[in-house]
Amino acid sequence: MSDKRNFWLAASETSLSTVWGNSEDDVYSAKALKFMFPEDQKFFQELLCNEGEEFSRYEPLFDFRSPDIKRREFKKIVKRARLELEKFYGRVCQLRCSDMCDIESGINIDHVIPLSSNKLNKELRQIKALKGKKVLTQSFGSNHISNLILACKKCNSYKKHRFLSKPELKRIFALKNL
Repeated sequence: MSDKRNFWLAASETSLSTVWGNSEDDVYSAKALKFMFPEDQKFFQELLCNEGEEFSRYEPLFDFRSPDIKRREFKKIVKRARLELEKFYGRVCQLRCSDMCDIESGINIDHVIPLSSNKLNKELRQIKALKGKKVLTQSFGSNHISNLILACKKCNSYKKHRFLSKPELKRIFALKNL
């Protein structure tokens, strides 16, 4: 088995505390995967899984804690994550979702499943923003290495907080051997 495959298998079977040495208190255990609304889980199952594929294999992508907590944790691991990703994949844009993809524009770490989004509240529950406010966001994505990819600044700006399409996700997961 390749080093790349071994790394991702280890990462998918452990928490960030094991992979990157964070305290156990700071890390969400994806084994307790519980969506607030059943339609949210259905949305992600349809987005991520092929027919007959177990949704549980994608549990490390999710963390329902406050996005503020996850952002603080991300700041602590971002340099290490970038080094690990570049070590295994080189300095490439794994996202490649923009016609203007350009690694020379700089490189960022992106979350495949965004840390938070209001898309499901707007589209599945038809929630409208109050005057002068945005629709409430929900917390979804994790800081687990399996949910992190290298992205050039142009592709990262293009994606923002949106969910990628199923073909885009499958292409990225194939690159990561996930």
